[in-house]
Amino acid sequence: MDASRMSAAIRYRVFKRIAITVFAFATAAGIAFAFFRIAPENHIQRITETVKGWETSFKSTPKLSKCRGFHDANKIWKESQLKRQRLRDDKFTIAMQTYRRPKELNETLNGLLLEKIPSLSEVVVVWNDLEATPPEGYTSKHGVPVRFRQSPVNSLNQKLWPDPAYQTQAIFLSDDDIFYKPRDLEFVFQTWRKFGRRRMTGGFARCTIEEANHEYKYSFCSTDDAHNNYNMILSGLSFAHISFLDYYSSNDALATKIRAYVDQHFNCEDIAMNYLVSMLTGEGPLLVKGKDPYVMLSPPSGISTKPGHFEARTQCLNDFNKLFGCMPLIEETGHMEHGVILS
Repeated sequence: MDASRMSAAIRYRVFKRIAITVFAFATAAGIAFAFFRIAPENHIQRITETVKGWETSFKSTPKLSKCRGFHDANKIWKESQLKRQRLRDDKFTIAMQTYRRPKELNETLNGLLLEKIPSLSEVVVVWNDLEATPPEGYTSKHGVPVRFRQSPVNSLNQKLWPDPAYQTQAIFLSDDDIFYKPRDLEFVFQTWRKFGRRRMTGGFARCTIEEANHEYKYSFCSTDDAHNNYNMILSGLSFAHISFLDYYSSNDALATKIRAYVDQHFNCEDIAMNYLVSMLTGEGPLLVKGKDPYVMLSPPSGISTKPGHFEARTQCLNDFNKLFGCMPLIEETGHMEHGVILS
């Protein structure tokens, strides 16, 4: 009996210690969880979960492109993707087109290179002035090389030429009179890496309106939250994968016709890029806003300042629809914004 009582007492003390230990761990875990819920990391967790949900929603949005049968185009594009895998995807290149606007060009370059952009590999200024020698290249104070590339012709297609010297998969297509602030440009690049590789990704959204006669009208986009759709991101402020430039500059019949149209009308290469990207991927563009508004210098001269600009762009839309035999642009509503906690 004494042995039995002693054994029972030992079991009781062991059980008591285990119970106390479990209770202590449970209490500590509860306190830790409570602190986690109010800690800053909780906001990060919420952002992550929201972004994942947004990504799923964005990817599952029904696509409305009616374009089919571009087998040769898709073959060229897929071959380019394989070929370009050797290029870096953790850095990006800026391709900035300019024509006789030295003041705006210098201000844009200075604004971009004022601060360090961690992922910026190179700036290539596409020099379209055939009568003036471009400046010598240089290296910024943060070690970014700036290269001036003389165009063989004054063509809007030159910015979309896949320069063999490019070392990155991501090409940031830019005009000389508009730019993101440096910290915002880095954010846009990282957003492109995660969400935008198959899209035109940037800050310059435009829309189309289908009219009663089934023709389309070029338009600014609504700022009304109930009508916040868009279907183009213009190449004056946009990331594009280099494989899209490969296709745009290829000998494919459709790409050749598009480039000829752009040269003939000296307009609409940015619309054409949106058509081609959505045709190839079946996906719409991605609008990304910086923490600060992008800087628009509004120079006194330029294609967009000419009378009849919107009418000419509308004509491009309908001419492209005939060339493509369809309307490939796809409506999107989702966007990303630097410094905003999604909820």
